[in-house]
Amino acid sequence: MTKTADELKQRRMVVLFSVIALTVVYWFTALWYNNKTGNSKDLIVFHWLFGRLFPGNPLLDLWQYFYQFAITVILFFAVPAFIIKRYLKEDYNLFRLKFVRHRQALIICAVIYPVVVCSTYFTTTDPTLAAEYPLSKLIHISWATFIIYEMAYFFYFFSYEAFFRGYLQFGLASEKPGIKEIIYLLAIQTIITTLFHIGKPTSEIMAAAAFGPIIGYVALRYNTIWYGLGIHYLMNIFIDYFILYHRQMLPQKFFW
Repeated sequence: MTKTADELKQRRMVVLFSVIALTVVYWFTALWYNNKTGNSKDLIVFHWLFGRLFPGNPLLDLWQYFYQFAITVILFFAVPAFIIKRYLKEDYNLFRLKFVRHRQALIICAVIYPVVVCSTYFTTTDPTLAAEYPLSKLIHISWATFIIYEMAYFFYFFSYEAFFRGYLQFGLASEKPGIKEIIYLLAIQTIITTLFHIGKPTSEIMAAAAFGPIIGYVALRYNTIWYGLGIHYLMNIFIDYFILYHRQMLPQKFFW
């Protein structure tokens, strides 16, 4: 159903305000660290909630990131879903979760995915990136741990893409955005997602600024978040893998 100018304006205000508010809340609950010594750091809210229950537990570094992924699902997917239904009175298609099979997009992905894998092999030699990733420094203890962690990591990227490239972009977009509007949408999304990476290695911030418009345009062009999600998720799996490979820390056993 086509929205009136007033309805579109109201939706844009709700979406933009909620994105900014939820991103700020997310920073305090899932990105606020202390004890940044060496290659380790502690999520403050996680350790305040659970650290005292399991003092000295060697797996806390792993569990804190499962917590972070869960917070991402809650704030970047569950809460926006509630807003979409309760306040915007729309269906969940605003996230663009439906996979739209498009031959051109599949061909582009078939070309891009190998390029992504090859490029991560070389970018992971950056010492600042290697100090940041993998987020949990315990995923090398076994292949089972690595696989479970990367599977949980998917929910982070799913929620991230649904929030920024789905809810934000399509929530601000009109029914048939023109070129000028698309440029504005990509600029807003890229600025917010780049700022979201502040505190990360410089190379990652630059990558967020460079890939933001590309992945955002792919979502707008093909009306789905899944192609960009595939690129983003695959890239980070291989970042983790190749950093462990370069540091000769790949798991030596399957189970614990």
